Parts: sequence; C-alpha cells; structure tokens
Amino acid sequence: MTVSVGLDQKHLLYRAELYTHRYPICWRCKTQLVFRLVDEWFISMDELRYKIMDVTKQIKWIPSFGLDRELDWLKNMHDWMISKKRYYGLALPIWICDACQAFEVIGDEQELQARAVEGWETFAGHTPHRPYVDAVKIQCTQCGGKMTRITEVGNPWLDAGIVPFSTLSYRANPEYFRKWYPADWISESFPGQFRNWFYALLAEATVIDNSPPFLENFGYATLFAEDGSPMHKSSGNMIEFNEAADRMGVDVMRWLYANHRPEANLLFGYQRADEVRRRFLIPLWNVYNFFVSYALLDQWTPPQTEFDPKYPEGKTPASDNLLDRWILARLNQIVADVTTALENTDSLTATNAVEAFLDDLSNWYVRRSRRRFWRGQLDADKNAAYATLYHVLLKLGKLIAPITPFVTEVMYQNLARSVQADAYASIHMTSWPVCDAHAIDAQLLAAAARTSRCASRWRARSRSSVCIKPV
Repeated sequence: MTVSVGLDQKHLLYRAELYTHRYPICWRCKTQLVFRLVDEWFISMDELRYKIMDVTKQIKWIPSFGLDRELDWLKNMHDWMISKKRYYGLALPIWICDACQAFEVIGDEQELQARAVEGWETFAGHTPHRPYVDAVKIQCTQCGGKMTRITEVGNPWLDAGIVPFSTLSYRANPEYFRKWYPADWISESFPGQFRNWFYALLAEATVIDNSPPFLENFGYATLFAEDGSPMHKSSGNMIEFNEAADRMGVDVMRWLYANHRPEANLLFGYQRADEVRRRFLIPLWNVYNFFVSYALLDQWTPPQTEFDPKYPEGKTPASDNLLDRWILARLNQIVADVTTALENTDSLTATNAVEAFLDDLSNWYVRRSRRRFWRGQLDADKNAAYATLYHVLLKLGKLIAPITPFVTEVMYQNLARSVQADAYASIHMTSWPVCDAHAIDAQLLAAAARTSRCASRWRARSRSSVCIKPV
C-alpha cells in the first residue's frame, strides 16, 4: 500500500499530483543516482583550518580572486573524507583491531614489517595494494589482539596532494628535497580545484612542513563550445585534439588560448580559430613571405661578421630612414612589454602587444616601404630596409616562440640556419630577446601613434560616408 492510498482510505488526503523536481544523475550517461549512507574515514580539519589559511596567504594567485576563493573554502570546509568503497586504489595504512576496534596508522613499509605477526611473506616484493597488503596482520598495542587493514581505499586527492614530498625524496634525501621544494609555479582549471588539488596540496604541505608547496598558482576557467554550451562527447560537440590540430593548426590553437582572459570561460571552435588566423598568423606569414621573396630576388644575405648564435638577429641596425627607426623603436618597445607581461604570467597583455605590433609592421611599415624593396638597384637605403626587416622578423620570432613554436621554428631555420653556419639548431636554443633602450625614440613613437589615430578616424568617417572637414 502506498502512502497516498493509505491517506486516502483514512480520508486524510487533500490532493495527489505529479511533481517535477531536481534529481541527481550521472553527468556522463544520465543514469539516475541513488544516495546511500555509508561509514567512511575522515581527517579532522578544525585544528588545521587557520594554519592552512596562513600558508595559503604566502602564495601568489593568478587571477588574484583565487586567493579569496581558496580562503572561503578553508573557512567553510568540513572534515576531509579520505576513503572510498572500492577494491583497487591507494591502500590506506590503517589497521583496526579485530577485538577492541582500536586503530593505528602505520608510517611506512619498514614499520609495517617490524609490527607484522602474520602475512608478511605474502606481501613482500609487491607494491602496497590489495590483495597482498591485506594479508599482513599486526598486534594491537592495547589488547594484544590481531589488527587487520581496513578494506577502504584512499581518496585519489591524498596521492595528488603528497606529490611534492613523494617525488622529491622528502624522507630519504632532505637535502635534495630542499633544493627543489617548493614548486615555482603550478597551473590548473579553477572550478573544483579549490576543494580538490589545491586544497590537498595546501593541507598536506601545512601538516608536513608548514610551508607553501608552490609559490605561484595560475588558474583558468572552463573550455566551452563556440555557442557557449558545455563541450561533451555525449553531446556531439566535442573536438578531439588531433582533429583540431589538423584543421586549425597547433600554433593557432596556442595563440587562441594565450590571447584570452584566464578567469573567463573560453569559447573554442573553428570560427574562433579562423579569426585568430586572420588576425595574427596570416599577417605574420605575409610579412615573412614578403621579405623572403624579395631577399631571394636580390640575393640579399645578412652580414656574416660578429654573429652571435645566442642573438642571431644581431645588434639593432643603424638606419637614417624614419620608417626603419620607427619600427625598430616599436620592436624594442614590445620586447620590453611582452617580457614584463610574461614574467607576470599575463599572456593576454603579451599577445595583444604583439598583435598591435604586427598591425604596425604589416599595414604601416611594409606598405610604406614597398617601393624601397621594389627598386632595381641594391643601394644603401634598400640594404637598410632589408637589414631592418630581417632583424625585426628574427627578434619577433624569438619573442613569440614560446607561444607559437612551430611557425617561428620554420622562420628561424630559413632566416638564420640557412645562412649562418654557427646558428643554433633551433630557435628555442637561442637567448631571450633583449630590449635595446637606445632604439626607443619616445617622440617618434608618439608622433607615429598620432598619425595612426588620425588615419583610423579618417577611415571610420569614410566608411560612414561622413565628409572630411578641413582643419
């Protein structure tokens, strides 16, 4: 008999109707889930809460709100559930007495061997996993009875949180551990990690060493489909990496990631990739192709003297041409800006600076300098134009090589390796470009910026069919 039928028979039922309510389902297969109460093992966190918060405040969080999110979790967290009802996994080193139910935590394999009263020969030579470790029995220190390992396995985040200590020989080689600990930088998607990986790292490092396990945390949001919907294989909108790499290109994909605010969700797809290709990769390749085509036609080669493989672009070329001096000033300006941005883990500012420079290089410098390259005679001015553009392409290539390693490698192999016998095998073996402060002419840059703004406004008025008024 259902509840509603029983109430109806007693004339206590007012009304029966179907009610749609929220119910948990599996995110992958959409099967309805069943809540089941079970006993698990926990670590009491109240005594650790504020100690972990003190350690957390010593870390640089990017974006900065990551610190507030982590502290909020720590303020409101409950005890940490560390066990799961599964057969295979991290064997928790907890033994419980068959007689008095007292439990003990075993510190390491040596302690377990010393305490073992049964089953060591079954476990010896195996990794600490079921069923072998379950054979080991130890003696209870309280009642003398036998103690058996619990059947639960450990939460995977226990393993994830102990990585700085387990991989750097914390106990076996403290000197080696101190050489490499803590990590300079970690990166992970923000959603979920404040209560998972970040939390596990911070909690275990606080207990073991009372120090931050990493110095800087770079977090980012979630990847979504271009239409803003979650990207899942079951939804049919997931893009496999190999497919994306073939269709959009790895460099385009990397630039798309880098040219994005990490705290915002990234809408990923082929239309976005086409926009990046149009805005960044095609202008870069067009300038490179322009230089190579005319340099081959004129059989121009860079100077062979004073070549330094660390800096294959050479020193800033000397030129009397105003355009050359301007583009060299802009180049060194973005070298300084990009270097500062990347040192502060700000790839968005870095890529925006490069895109603005590419626009200047392609739409201003190359367009205004084409007649210099078209001349039949390789005079001093034409040679200065070649030297300037060669220097710019190599230095720019080195600047963006960490983000776009493949196209810059192709450029380097042709521009440097093919003409310089002592050039390093790869652009990634060269030294980071250095800003030549003497080449930055502030007045020239300001004048060029005003000219660019005027031209941009003129084009806007022209597109809108607004008459150009005399000044």
